[in-house]
Amino acid sequence: MIKEITIKGFKSFFDETIRIAPLTVLTGLNSSGKSTVIQAIRILENVSNGNSNPLLEGHGSIEELQNQYLKAPFSLEALYDSPDGMNAMIRYSAGGQGSFTNDGYPNIMYVSADRFGPRTSIPISSDYKLGERGENVLNCIDHYWDTLLNPILVHENSQGETFEFNLVAWLGAISPGVRFKSHILKATDSSYSLFNDHRAKNVGFGLSYTLPIIVALFLGTIEKDTTVLIENPEAHLHPKGQTELARLICLAVEAGAQIIVETHSDHLFDGIRIFAKQHKGFAQKVCLNWFELDEEKLTTVESPKLQQDGRLSEWPTGLFDQFGINASELLKP
Repeated sequence: MIKEITIKGFKSFFDETIRIAPLTVLTGLNSSGKSTVIQAIRILENVSNGNSNPLLEGHGSIEELQNQYLKAPFSLEALYDSPDGMNAMIRYSAGGQGSFTNDGYPNIMYVSADRFGPRTSIPISSDYKLGERGENVLNCIDHYWDTLLNPILVHENSQGETFEFNLVAWLGAISPGVRFKSHILKATDSSYSLFNDHRAKNVGFGLSYTLPIIVALFLGTIEKDTTVLIENPEAHLHPKGQTELARLICLAVEAGAQIIVETHSDHLFDGIRIFAKQHKGFAQKVCLNWFELDEEKLTTVESPKLQQDGRLSEWPTGLFDQFGINASELLKP
């Protein structure tokens, strides 16, 4: 499990150390540095896998990623738990080799904001790994169909404790009454899903966008030593669905998963706060990181603490306060 990540000279970061908890929420204005944290974690995974060029495809060269205010090459460093329970460290310096103080950097399961929406078919591969855009999601579902989930994740409306029953139940919590079916076409390396016997393009976007999120959360509790990174899980969901998804995220953490969420949703965050209020001790498993840019366009990070009653130790200006601002405008005479 990752405990913290230090980013020096990378994109808008000069020198920041960000605490990572079992559940970490990254939020802030657009282009303030949230995605950079996720990118750094993924680059370090490439280092851990021995990739000769650990930079992410399509994100640019070392020169493009270098912060203009730091002359030294940018560096990334993560502190995490090694398999033997001891603290371990992984480092990467731009243009150089990565290094470890121990092995065992966690596997990273990443679900992108750019995931597939409604499609007539979804590609599959020969393995059972969830792709970052949601590709192979139906193959994952097929593989884990009969797998028993941690009882913590079992939905109250589920007909059983398996992956299958609870996938349907949690989809139903987000979109009541939905019926889900998936079909694998191995001869063409493709798959397709039906919702209420309709192809995905004929139902709302929310179901297609949420399906890989639910699968990733389940897999985060099944696959050991895995950290799940999710961008904008709230996309295309009604506020009630966002709040339900927050509950599932919290339950997955209670079941042993480490989850890092990038979000702009006050409904999702409020769902986490409500869960913390209702479950003693859960607040200690949550870390909120609020990102802003200073006058020099450098990222600054504030990390108010979530308290047992669901409140924050402090409330940074701009943090999920637009509802109150808009309400004040409407109440003006």
